[in-house]
Amino acid sequence: MKKISILFLILASGPLMANDNVPVIKPIPLIALKKKSDQYAGVCHAVENRCTESAKVWKEKGVGEGYYLTDSTPAIIKIRRVKNNYIKDGEWNFSQYRGTDHSSDGELNREEISVFPALYPINKTEQAVALVSKWSTAYSGGGRVEEYADFLILNSNGSHQLAFKDIPFSSSEMIRACFSEEDYAKNSHCHDESWSILNLKIIDEGKSYYSWKFITRSYNWPSFTDKSSVTVETSEQVKTPLQRE
Repeated sequence: MKKISILFLILASGPLMANDNVPVIKPIPLIALKKKSDQYAGVCHAVENRCTESAKVWKEKGVGEGYYLTDSTPAIIKIRRVKNNYIKDGEWNFSQYRGTDHSSDGELNREEISVFPALYPINKTEQAVALVSKWSTAYSGGGRVEEYADFLILNSNGSHQLAFKDIPFSSSEMIRACFSEEDYAKNSHCHDESWSILNLKIIDEGKSYYSWKFITRSYNWPSFTDKSSVTVETSEQVKTPLQRE
């Protein structure tokens, strides 16, 4: 099945409105550290017994001095670097978090819940992470994958608060359209394919919370056609953190 790369698009930002004076806020990507690096060793020393096989260590991209450890629990731990010392500065555990059940159609099964490697500003002082749940099913010669994100505000006391719930994060589906050797011999594209990707834009309108614009681009590529036949549809929705529908 087509593997959708969403890292760049989910972190992209640009003008939300025609007013160029409205500040656009950029999410902070987290960059994975190599296991043999001194920074990796320093973080692991600060969080004893947490650098397990499933753990990954991250650093804020750019000039930020924040370090983070995520694991399959799932959980995220924040570490600060003070001179040459690494100090644990917060931990948020999501092991009891389940999110929305998407198995109602009888096809999809939950694969995993994971923390996406990025920090999303809620306002000038608070940040959120995306807890992404992955659901999938296999077809003969294809399959379907859907990912949904709950954006959770990280409170300083280790608790978290739901900012946005069940946001479609990405999806892909592949359905086989060739069933014989003759079919495969005649056609180079033997699947009906579709996929979608989320693009997030955050702006500061001077309110208590930033406005978030969720832009979903959905792609469709019919079988027996070349890639120029791909069609794109875009849907947009603006939401405010903690707003309840």
